[in-house]
Amino acid sequence: MFYSLFGLKKKIKFILAVLKFTLRERALGYTYKQFYDYYYLILNGVDTKLGYVTLLGKPVIQKHPNSIIRIEKGVTLVSDVTTNIAGISHPVILATLRKNSCIHIGKDSGLSGSTICCAASVQLGEYVGIGVNTSIYDTDFHALDPYERKFDNNSNTISKPIVIADFVWIGGHSIILKGVNIANGAIIGAGSVISKDIPELSIYAGNPAKFIKKINVDDTTYDNLFNASS
Repeated sequence: MFYSLFGLKKKIKFILAVLKFTLRERALGYTYKQFYDYYYLILNGVDTKLGYVTLLGKPVIQKHPNSIIRIEKGVTLVSDVTTNIAGISHPVILATLRKNSCIHIGKDSGLSGSTICCAASVQLGEYVGIGVNTSIYDTDFHALDPYERKFDNNSNTISKPIVIADFVWIGGHSIILKGVNIANGAIIGAGSVISKDIPELSIYAGNPAKFIKKINVDDTTYDNLFNASS
């Protein structure tokens, strides 16, 4: 358990938090597993609430000072290689790289061994499914100019926000690159590379990703998913 890694002050703080949980939230029906998951996340600077996030294994979280990692209710982060037979190569990685960068994961979404590296903004909507070992990068990481890469600490690196809307499914081993907007209900085939916007209710796959077909949804279903008041 991560408790064994704490220094003395953190151990005392953790023990007090457990006692507080036992006396208050435990009586409301929350489990110790939910508490441990919550405590691990807030210890790493994640903005969330008790009972919102289920951790299967521990994600790797690297949060830049004055950045935001926010996770909404019902999210599952799968980092344990034994819990997904599709083959997870590494834990979930959530990393904000610069001041004011923001990762937001909407409610009831799930990530399995996926990576989000954010220098600007990565927004996941509700009911988003991110398949195993998918990588989402809103930055080039390095400048285009080789001189800048060597001598200027990549100060001119290009970063652009990524938005992945509600009910999007992204197949495993895909790569989502900077500036992409994937609209409601779209599906990305496994192993795809996405560098351009994807329209709603459409299937794209390949490297580079190409249009496969439209997803037919009747008006009532569409309204229930995307035009509902809550």
